[in-house]
Amino acid sequence: MTTKTTFEDRLLAELRREIEVRGAAGPAKAVAARRSPFAGVLTGRRLALTAGACAVTGLVLVLVPGSPGESPAYAVERHGDGSVTLTLTKIAIGQDAQRRLAERLRAEGIHVTIDNLSFGHHCKQPRGTMLAGSVGRGFIGDEPPEEGSVPVGGPTDPAFHRHWQVTLHPGDSLGMENTSRKDGKPGLSSESFYAIKGKITPCEPESQG
Repeated sequence: MTTKTTFEDRLLAELRREIEVRGAAGPAKAVAARRSPFAGVLTGRRLALTAGACAVTGLVLVLVPGSPGESPAYAVERHGDGSVTLTLTKIAIGQDAQRRLAERLRAEGIHVTIDNLSFGHHCKQPRGTMLAGSVGRGFIGDEPPEEGSVPVGGPTDPAFHRHWQVTLHPGDSLGMENTSRKDGKPGLSSESFYAIKGKITPCEPESQG
């Protein structure tokens, strides 16, 4: 019988210690618990082993932003000249993510509008000079699914719908439009995004048909 301590043994012991710390400190102090020395190495096989260890100990493993398991709906990169590059990695991101994105961009001096429209309507264009082609997606239900969304308009290349990118300067605008069917009849809900140079004009709803 060997007495050699394996990585898995140490990790399981660390998880058990963490549970003891959280139990003794209470909810408030648990948030400020010290960072585990294993936090930076939970990748690949080790991540799977950690999940198994968590199942044994009853500790929930959460993938936080920046971890290998993250799949963000968007990314905002700030540049030295004050501009920001917005990349949508999932074109239909949901209205909660839209509000978070709007808050992030407004902090950088970008104008943002979110218009919720009746089914079959959109904002009359143009609302200013476009900085990039608009992009949109249709989906069934009130919120976009994780997979299987149906592209609406724009290029047919699937990569275009997975990654839409534009650089915005302070004073520029991002427009977001949402449409959904509320009468119970068949029809796709949709999200669309477009970037405008300078301040975007107010939305004037008009019928698409």
